[in-house]
Amino acid sequence: MPDLIPIYDPSKLLDSELFWRDHQALLQNRGYMLRPRYHPQWVPSWIGKRKKLIKCEDYRPVMNARKVLDAVRTCDKMKVIIKRVKANTEEIPIGCYFSSDLLRKNPRNHCVQILDVIPLPDNDDEALIVMPFLRRFYLPPFEYKSEYIEAVNQLLEGLVFMHEHNVSHMDACLLNIMMDASQLIPRSFHFASQFTHDGVTGGVFEFKDRRDVAPVPYYFIDFGLSSRFASFEKRGVFTGRVGQDRTVPEFSETVPWDPFKVDIYQLGGVFAEIESEYVGLDFLHPLVVSMRQTDPTERPDASGVLEHFLKLISTLSPDDLNTEVWRHEDVYMGERNKRRREPRPKRRPLKSLLNKLIGHFGET
Repeated sequence: MPDLIPIYDPSKLLDSELFWRDHQALLQNRGYMLRPRYHPQWVPSWIGKRKKLIKCEDYRPVMNARKVLDAVRTCDKMKVIIKRVKANTEEIPIGCYFSSDLLRKNPRNHCVQILDVIPLPDNDDEALIVMPFLRRFYLPPFEYKSEYIEAVNQLLEGLVFMHEHNVSHMDACLLNIMMDASQLIPRSFHFASQFTHDGVTGGVFEFKDRRDVAPVPYYFIDFGLSSRFASFEKRGVFTGRVGQDRTVPEFSETVPWDPFKVDIYQLGGVFAEIESEYVGLDFLHPLVVSMRQTDPTERPDASGVLEHFLKLISTLSPDDLNTEVWRHEDVYMGERNKRRREPRPKRRPLKSLLNKLIGHFGET
């Protein structure tokens, strides 16, 4: 007789959540408060009350809590993310390197900031890093060409910056790109239910247009697979397969490959995926093709990709930049299914974007 699937009991933590309960006191002493669900003395708020489970914030588990969880920094009430990382990888050294005061001031630095590193007293193999409270960069969806162009520009700037410092990300893929949505979603969002503001109240999820709060900051996260080299001359090569995108043509168990060219291919895959999901973003298709060349020697380096991108967008007029874009699923399902309010009047494109074009090409 096959094993029965265990019934989920909402009054108990998932196995993946137990770590956080067991380290709640450590984090509180360090200045970070977890939500009530993760306190050792937690009593579900619906016990003994006539309340629906879905109306209780502490009912919602975090399915991927084994590695990451949200918290509040007690000194200033800032929402943060805390992540468990391996101590024997480059995640902490590279993250702290790009978070140094000097590099943090560079506007081309789009690596997530490490706010704190917390040793685990019971585990020398792992540590905790604290980062700002960020959100997947593609939701809510892009609504105008200028919004997507701003995102691509920042990500390419960030890749150039990393490579200038002889760091290859080696997993510059969809799930490792985030945004600071604090201005985009002023009421914030719940970590376990990201299209609600409080984890309880459904209905309309309020957010602004990206262009109204531009520029929205975009960041690379997760340097667990990354490598930093002492100099350009001492850059190394690797074998094997790494990262979320395993379609990289040169991946091999025996033939070494260049990790910096892999970064180009994998980030190109991100742009290809976004392009495929939208009507109106194919104007950057030549860029994607160049980044996804099968022969890595045919791919431009990061600076070349950025230069190609700037040339492509230099041909766009202000009206082009103001053009609406639509996800295919929204076109199929109809306007009423889009998470937006009402059509906006046309307005000037992103000032920051125009300034970039003026600086590089003299005029828009």
